[in-house]
Amino acid sequence: MGMRVSEVLTVDTIIVRPPWTTFDDAVDGLVKQLVTARCLPPDLSAEAGRHVREREAVASTAMVNIGVSIPHARLDGIRGIIAALAVSPRAVYQVADGLPIPLVALVLSSPALTGEHLNFLSALSLLLQSARTGDRLRNASTAAEVLEIISRSEQARR
Repeated sequence: MGMRVSEVLTVDTIIVRPPWTTFDDAVDGLVKQLVTARCLPPDLSAEAGRHVREREAVASTAMVNIGVSIPHARLDGIRGIIAALAVSPRAVYQVADGLPIPLVALVLSSPALTGEHLNFLSALSLLLQSARTGDRLRNASTAAEVLEIISRSEQARR
């Protein structure tokens, strides 16, 4: 069994109802949150944002039909896997045609952790694809509530 999402996210890496409107705002805000939470060294923040945007330009991670986006990158200088999550009842940002993306999880990991990176993305994707979990996350009012929803959802899957 791979790493659980609830083992990577903390209340300090979760943002509820952020003021962002664009993908770039979301990436910048989530990277900043990882720095603030001391998960990401400040000197890696610009490079992290650039790597995530480059990866997203190759293939979008937005799953418009379920309102989820999981921008991610592998980056030298990262130890393990780190992640930040933004949730909003309406939209963290909108894709080009105006469709809302209310759940955005940014994931960064060491290039040495290819398998672990893919397993974590898979676990995160499965978690966020649940309509019931997604509804609860979008309507959560605190980071602690978001983390509790994720933990309970993971326990129910076991």
